[in-house]
Amino acid sequence: MKQHIFFTGFMASGKSRTGRALAERLQRQFIDTDALIVERAGKSISDIFAQDGEATFRQMEHDIIAEICQSVEPKVVSLGGGALTKPENLQLIKASGTIIRLWAKPEILSERIGRKNTRPLLANMTNEDRLAKIKVMLKEREPNYAEADFSVESTNEAAETHIIERILRQLCFWKNHALDVRPSSGGRYPIFIGKHIISDSIAMLEGLRLAPANDFLVCTDTTIAKAQFEVLCALRGQAGHCPVFKFQAGERNKTLHNLNQLYSFMLHRGFTRKTCLLQLSGGVVGDMAGFGAATYQRGIPFVQFPTTLLSMVDSSVGGKVAVNHPEGKNMIGAFYQPSAVVCDLAVLSTLPEEEYLAGLAEIVKYGVIYDEDFFKYMEDHVDAIKAHDDDVLRHLIFRSCEIKAEVVGIDEKESGLRAILNYGHTFGHAIEKLTNYNKFSHGIAVSLGMRVAARAARLIGKISEDVEIRQNALLDALGFVKSFDVDPEAAWKAMGVDKKAEKGTRVYILPTKIGAVEKICNVEKEKIDQAWKAIQTTEAK
Repeated sequence: MKQHIFFTGFMASGKSRTGRALAERLQRQFIDTDALIVERAGKSISDIFAQDGEATFRQMEHDIIAEICQSVEPKVVSLGGGALTKPENLQLIKASGTIIRLWAKPEILSERIGRKNTRPLLANMTNEDRLAKIKVMLKEREPNYAEADFSVESTNEAAETHIIERILRQLCFWKNHALDVRPSSGGRYPIFIGKHIISDSIAMLEGLRLAPANDFLVCTDTTIAKAQFEVLCALRGQAGHCPVFKFQAGERNKTLHNLNQLYSFMLHRGFTRKTCLLQLSGGVVGDMAGFGAATYQRGIPFVQFPTTLLSMVDSSVGGKVAVNHPEGKNMIGAFYQPSAVVCDLAVLSTLPEEEYLAGLAEIVKYGVIYDEDFFKYMEDHVDAIKAHDDDVLRHLIFRSCEIKAEVVGIDEKESGLRAILNYGHTFGHAIEKLTNYNKFSHGIAVSLGMRVAARAARLIGKISEDVEIRQNALLDALGFVKSFDVDPEAAWKAMGVDKKAEKGTRVYILPTKIGAVEKICNVEKEKIDQAWKAIQTTEAK
């Protein structure tokens, strides 16, 4: 839990009453910023607005928020209804606390506000005019309220103790909040990393207001349904014992034909645009379910519950969803962001070692393309990584997600920087296609592709032999396969239909050092053919 707890929401949503009760429960000091402004100004908020203007009030509000955020002692704070409209306030609050949004229906808010008629922005109005203005103000402020970590409804029917219990349950789950992804197109979504947290995910589902109660659907595959039966039952229970749809497992089943079965399943059972899809599986089902969510009735929310290390650090983050086509991998897809990602380390306990390695390949990739210190961390913790140490694993997942979030925050739709995430993939996808996706998992193919990419970079003078040796030494130490014989001519043709190719241009992401890569176009075919020797069993060592 972050240091302070801030309540936000529209006026009359119950921030002061609920905040005071929570502070008493947690034995913390409670501060109502509006009340403190009145105390320091020596006059009511209405008088401040009338005599000094709203700008003066907002400055006083900002000064108090800055003062609270600098305080070492954890506090519970009720913010004024417009506090988050100021970016400088939001920045301070985000850095020092958890934000809880209390919300109520406009009709309830209007009725509460009308009882006293003391709110300066809504005073002396008819019931109809007040309700109409409230709806307008709520719409205007929604982007600010959306910055809250989670939301809790404040109704006239719910007892205060019930609301407090819901808040405490939310705060407990949010201890696992690792970071937010902020795509360049706007919005944000949280990533949670913890152990045995899926069984408490109802708190997250309620707090993010993803769907009405009992309007969820869990998607998984036949393999995960057996291997993670207890986890699947727990997630289904958290989502109101909702139905479960099972894809046939395996990359070969990642097709439009199989995705259409999901559409039919949902349509026959009356799922609507308000439905939220919960994906519990690895990258294959994650891509399919995500694409299904992106296209079902023009888009419904979905949450990623990845069950493989690879999907935790790669496919679940960033919003690339797709199915395969006979002519190429992930050729039919979209950019569609999840509402949240929940990485539960406990589900990795049943993961086969090869699948664990597949995830490590993407993690090593992040070090090569973006962060030499992270790469060195892996070099220094090889034994702990191979032993599946929880603390080390948590850091590997966190930093990988953080790097991907940074990249996606700059370039969501792969028009520039995001292309660096494709390091090793152009060559890896060729290997997958040449082996009909049956010999290697995606991650293992990428690890081989990284070896080829490093050799290509060396051949065109982008890196020294030492850099190639250092990358490969880490891959070797972690236990990756070192070689696979590829026909360069067949590989050249396979890479020609890779979705990362640009019209008339072949694109390669190649390292310039550990921690940086560069987009290189149209490398000579002779050099690419030579680069494949990096993984040939016949190459002289």
